[in-house]
Amino acid sequence: MDKLIITVAPNGSVARKEHTPHVPVTPDELVEDAIKCWKAGAAVLHFHARDKDQNPCLDYDFFERALTGIRANTDLIVQISTGARLGATREDRIRAVALKPDMMSLNVGSVNFPRGGVYVNLPADAEYWAAAMQEHGVKPEIECFDLSHIEAGARLMDMGLIRRPALFNFVLGVKHALSYSPEHLLHMIRSIPRSPGDAMWNVIGIGPHQLKTTALAIVLGGHCRVGIEDNLYYSYQVLATNAQLVERAVRLAGELQREVATPREARGMLGIEGS
Repeated sequence: MDKLIITVAPNGSVARKEHTPHVPVTPDELVEDAIKCWKAGAAVLHFHARDKDQNPCLDYDFFERALTGIRANTDLIVQISTGARLGATREDRIRAVALKPDMMSLNVGSVNFPRGGVYVNLPADAEYWAAAMQEHGVKPEIECFDLSHIEAGARLMDMGLIRRPALFNFVLGVKHALSYSPEHLLHMIRSIPRSPGDAMWNVIGIGPHQLKTTALAIVLGGHCRVGIEDNLYYSYQVLATNAQLVERAVRLAGELQREVATPREARGMLGIEGS
């Protein structure tokens, strides 16, 4: 098997300080947390921006300050989110591509979210975002909340908008979307392009499913994402830090005799410049 790439998502757009004191919501907090996760064994850091009231936003200055600080203190692969709530234009969502992060998330299809919201990602917008990433030399991570999103990502590959190896990120356990089960994960793995060098896969488990998907990724040859964006807890009613969640993934990989990739090694595996 290839070495395991561990991604950490430290903040997301939902968790606030009243939910957990461990979520970083300012650029300085994010940089401090990134250093801890890097030392713990993470190779990729995926982050969102927050405004002064902790609300999710697409503030260019936040992205720039965090990216600059992370790069000055670590060699992490930095992935900026293009996710956004209602009201953001497709141009707003991709504006940070001009900062040339290593990676950005690429949402290729719409999905129902909890509390009645619809996360809208039109095919034409996905093409627009993929083209912008390609123009700026930024690697996309294809977010897959259901099977149709795998097909949408493969279509962008066929159009020449995503370079190989493509990275498909499976999201399991979002309410109203694809539930967690080993069978669902196996079917998604079988559904990505299978020609040698075409595709790699990563998996996210929401809430209590994070630990299970991490273990499955290790034994099935994929890669995993951990962090407070997806899961607040280390165990029942015990809040986690992001570094603790990374450390556990590293420890599990060691017990299961799978080596963990350094950021430099992960760059080579993902085909990111600077490897």
